[in-house]
Parts: sequence; structure tokens; C-alpha cells
Amino acid sequence: MFDLKKLGASIAVACLSIGMTQAAHAAVINTVPVWDGSSSLSSWGGSGSTSTYGETFLAAGSTLNDFTFYVNTNGNTISALAQVYAWSGALGGNGPASGPALFSSNVSVFGNGLQPITVNTGNLALTAGNEYVALLTVTDSNQAGGASWGFIWADSNVANDGKVVWFNNNANLSLLNSQTWDGPWINGSLAWTANFNGAASRVPEPGSMALVSLGILGAGIFRRKKTA
Repeated sequence: MFDLKKLGASIAVACLSIGMTQAAHAAVINTVPVWDGSSSLSSWGGSGSTSTYGETFLAAGSTLNDFTFYVNTNGNTISALAQVYAWSGALGGNGPASGPALFSSNVSVFGNGLQPITVNTGNLALTAGNEYVALLTVTDSNQAGGASWGFIWADSNVANDGKVVWFNNNANLSLLNSQTWDGPWINGSLAWTANFNGAASRVPEPGSMALVSLGILGAGIFRRKKTA
């Protein structure tokens, strides 16, 4: 003889399980809310300035959609490369970057005042939880220097964020992943954001909601029969 109560409960559990799926949602690293809007770190560009600034981070999802830095070029135009590398060593250490660039795009940076510079990375595939660095590095050391970056003078305490790092590589891109960088700022972070997709959570699958309802209804019918 079948136990109708157990059968009804099994149908409900099975239908609920079918109706659940792994769904991706967005995740973000955003230190801007803890920035005062004016503090900055300099100098960046050519003419003897630091060539490379970046921020280390732990990937908060499986794809990086874009990242944004706040930069003031004081009215000069600076040609640079926006890049993402894997990061070697401690998140708060001084590198170097590891392996070939995972993303690289030419950018022209211009601004009077600290303004957002957003780089679209085209859903760059990363490994969630691994260490990386997002950076801007000048491509010509003869350009004007003295640009500044939005900067937070203390730890931002933002999940997955690392530290501001820099390299006086004199626009020599080959050094980024072959030599130790000049620093991180141990107690500071750039004012920046990074947007990710690929952080998974379990949510009901809309197409299976009818099965979920059927399971719940079945359990209710068997419960009523027992009561009767």
C-alpha cells in the first residue's frame, strides 16, 4: 500500500526542487561612497611622473563588465592603456602583474577636476575570488604629467577591494609583468568602481512555477484526505 501522505510530500519537494535554478546577479566594488570627493594622489602622466596607477581586487563575479577611476588631468590629454592583469603575491603587496594582459584598450584621458573615466571591458571572463589589478598606464613618457587620482586615505573596508598600486616604469609596458612595482599604498585605495556579473544565487525558475504550485496543491489534497 502506498503512503499517500509521504507520496504527496515527495511530489511537493520534487516540484520545488525542479523550480529552483542557479541564476547570476550583479556584484560591485565601489569605494566612492567613502571618498570625500576631493582627496587625490599624484602625479600621473609623462614628463617624469608615475606612469602607472591601478587598484588590486578580488573578482566579485565571473565576468568584469567595466571599471571606473576618477582622474584630473588639469586640462591636458593623456594617452594611456586601460588594462587588467592577474596580480602576483599579496593583494596589498607590490606585484608584479602576472602573465599577459587579460584586457587592454587604448584610452584618451582628459579632465579639469576629478572626473570619472569608465572603461568597458566587454564582459571580461575572470575567476571569482582570484586576485587581479585594473590600471591605467601611459603610453608616451613625453606627455604632460601631473595628473591626479581620487584617493581614500584609509582602508575603504569595501568587500573584494585591494589597494592602490603604482609603478614608475617610464611608460615601458613590458615591465608591468616582469618587475616588482614601486608600491602599494598600504592604508589607501583609489576612488573607483568595478561591475561584475556571475555571482550565483538560487531563485525560482519562472517556467517551473506551475510545477511548484502543483506540488503544493498535491500536498494539500493528501493532507485534507487524511483529515477527512
